Amino acid sequence: MIFLTIRTKKLRTAPLGFLLWGALAMPSFGQQAPFVRPGSFELGPYVGASYGIVNAQYMVGGNLTFAATRTILPYVEYTYFPQVANPTTLPTPPAGGTISVNRAVSFSDFHAGIHYRIPIKETRYVPYLAFGMGALTHSDQTLTVTATYNGAMTTTHPFQPGGSDFAINGGGGMRIYLGQRVGLRAEAKVYKPTGTFSSTFGKVEFGIFYQFR
Repeated sequence: MIFLTIRTKKLRTAPLGFLLWGALAMPSFGQQAPFVRPGSFELGPYVGASYGIVNAQYMVGGNLTFAATRTILPYVEYTYFPQVANPTTLPTPPAGGTISVNRAVSFSDFHAGIHYRIPIKETRYVPYLAFGMGALTHSDQTLTVTATYNGAMTTTHPFQPGGSDFAINGGGGMRIYLGQRVGLRAEAKVYKPTGTFSSTFGKVEFGIFYQFR
């Protein structure tokens, strides 16, 4: 009789112990931080929009990030901005007339910089700051310009020379980890170019990233 009583207590207390252990362990699993291994690479294509030099335009691009440490990630990035600036070689419109151009200047942005992951208690959501510098390049192109005056239209084809201008940019974003290697990323930046097109403009991008171990 004593043996049966002891065995019954063991059968009842063992499941209870496992339940208590599971209840205590589950929060720690849920709070497991995304791990960034120093020396790993991260590839991230994205799409977005820019605004500032002219009206809003879509843009596409991608970057490659290297984890120097868990918080400092140097990167290189390429972005294509279609029709982001007005040409500089437009003729003067006639008095009382109008002038229009069917094409604007597109940019290719290539720059290098640093993502700094903000060192707070990490979860799936990891904010970061970004700073970069590089060149905004535009190629040679021939434009079609139409001037209208008293109902008459005149078409010309001015030439817009290409070039590369130094630019800096800065901003920040958020990484949302869906797993230890893959996640989503949102970022906003402000650009300050120099040279021919020197107006400040901004961009917002959304994309995915994959971390190579």
